[in-house]
Amino acid sequence: MIAFIKLIRLKNLLIIAFTQYMVRWFIVHPSFTKAGLNFHLTELQFFFLSLSTVMIAAAGYIINDYFDVRIDKVNKPERMVIDKGIKRRVAIGAHTVISVLAILIGFWISHIAGNWKLVFLHIFCALGLWFYSTTFKRKFFIGNLVIAVFTAFVPLIVGIYELVPYHTSNFSEYQTTVQSIWTPVFAISFFAFITTLLREIIKDIEDMEGDKEYGCKTMPIVIGVNSTKWFIIALCSGTIICLLYIQFLMLMKVQKVPIIYILAALQIPLLFLIWRIYTARTKKEYYIAGNTAKFIMLLGICYLFIHSQVILTSV
Repeated sequence: MIAFIKLIRLKNLLIIAFTQYMVRWFIVHPSFTKAGLNFHLTELQFFFLSLSTVMIAAAGYIINDYFDVRIDKVNKPERMVIDKGIKRRVAIGAHTVISVLAILIGFWISHIAGNWKLVFLHIFCALGLWFYSTTFKRKFFIGNLVIAVFTAFVPLIVGIYELVPYHTSNFSEYQTTVQSIWTPVFAISFFAFITTLLREIIKDIEDMEGDKEYGCKTMPIVIGVNSTKWFIIALCSGTIICLLYIQFLMLMKVQKVPIIYILAALQIPLLFLIWRIYTARTKKEYYIAGNTAKFIMLLGICYLFIHSQVILTSV
């Protein structure tokens, strides 16, 4: 059981569920409350939507480790689960069962939501994670983009299920409210995309030894570690500048608490990440830098607590 929990990355799965509930209750709910709207999905239905997302992610982790057994023996032998705690045939069987169940749940939820075609989002993500593990992750930059896009889908899918049903003529008087909710949903999705992209590229540097031995064409292998580090620093710097622009808009509305939070919880940690990347030399230092990027993403999600208060107290 402990080996299986390690295999599916339980902590990461909890973050996924946490993110979706944060978007539901601290982006969608405050605006819906002010406009007199109700959630499209019940609490039980939303639980199953989140469960489907978490199960697809869990299956993705399993199949990734399944195809990475040889590489992981070089990069992180002490953290391996498959062929140590869990047999390969058990892993592939678990991946298949979890994926099928996740898609079936997705079909049920999409049918309840009034648009069965939404199930293709679940199928797309499940298949995408399979092809990521077999092909994309060994290609230059493509694998990093794929994982970043799927991470961005985690908060975005909440908006798709809760907001899209209101984009009809029957609810035309609520279009302004619904459209205003999309802005923070896209913002948190983009932030998740950027921080995941950072972390994935950092992990490529950390895992460079095994990747190179088995023919992967990741960014540090193709353009070198130093160039990759400068690319990461540029991404961090661009993110800080984007946050400065958001702070400027907040300053115009005299929103002091959000400005302070963004500075303390996002911009300063991003500066710290730049320093960690610039000075990093060992696998352990890159591992710490990668976890720093994950922590920054979590702090970005926690900002939604403040966002909800801003919405509820605004005129």
